[in-house]
Amino acid sequence: MPAPVPPGFTRGPIIFMGPLTENLAFERMMQSFWDEAGSYGARILIAPTAAPEDNQIERYRRWLRDAEVESVELLSVADRRAAADPGIVALVDAATGILVTDGNPLRFVGMLGGTPVAQAIRRANARGRVICGVGQGGAVLSQHMILPGAPPVSPEMLTPSLIRFAPGLGIVNRVAFDCDAEMGTNLRTHLPRLLTAVAYNPFLIGVALDPNTGAVIYANSTLEVFGSGAALIVDGWQMEQTTLFATVMDEPFQVSGVEVHTLMHGYTYNLDVHQAKAPPESEIPQAGYEKFSSF
Repeated sequence: MPAPVPPGFTRGPIIFMGPLTENLAFERMMQSFWDEAGSYGARILIAPTAAPEDNQIERYRRWLRDAEVESVELLSVADRRAAADPGIVALVDAATGILVTDGNPLRFVGMLGGTPVAQAIRRANARGRVICGVGQGGAVLSQHMILPGAPPVSPEMLTPSLIRFAPGLGIVNRVAFDCDAEMGTNLRTHLPRLLTAVAYNPFLIGVALDPNTGAVIYANSTLEVFGSGAALIVDGWQMEQTTLFATVMDEPFQVSGVEVHTLMHGYTYNLDVHQAKAPPESEIPQAGYEKFSSF
């Protein structure tokens, strides 16, 4: 569960990013995270979901150093015992922004779940720090982490076996983020998975993102889309009926009343009132860069 917000604080932004597949998009998406983390005064903690020697980590570290942040540290946790180290907890407490990289979310939560480091990450967000997950790293931010299920007979067939759930870090408990590298990056492939997720638990709001696209959740429960692609929102709050509970794992099931939205840059979705809203009209010429600018 998310940590309670202490008196005098406002919960920090929670950012999900799709895979960063283009160099220019990488620069601009990282700029957005940099802004929220405190720009030149940012103290960044990179939390890899894959092994710490993963090559992508150096790419993030180099970019952040070139952006002249105050400091860049690596959350290096070799085992669950290390996740109780007071020195590592202190690194989390000192960070103004935590960047969870792409890779292996199940490995990440297996190392950190229920540890003092995981508690410190939740506490940091409750005290105003920004938490960002890139690609599959975004899945770990949710209370309900979506994992790949059994290989489907058809990628677009709706069956109970399409997904598995595992406990995530619990930075946010209403949103479940889907980024399955084996399923590709087409939002069409994510729709059956998110429909399955909300059929299992209609409380959830499922989110999937195109590459080079992000979604940020603010303290006022507003989700805002940014970047060059689209966000898929699947909301089960008004689900009327499902046969999932009575369906064999590899057989199709029925679900009705679920709301589905595809939202582009600047669109918002209010998690409390379950309502999408278009961005306000702008008199500034739209040249493309602002799709990656700070939220």
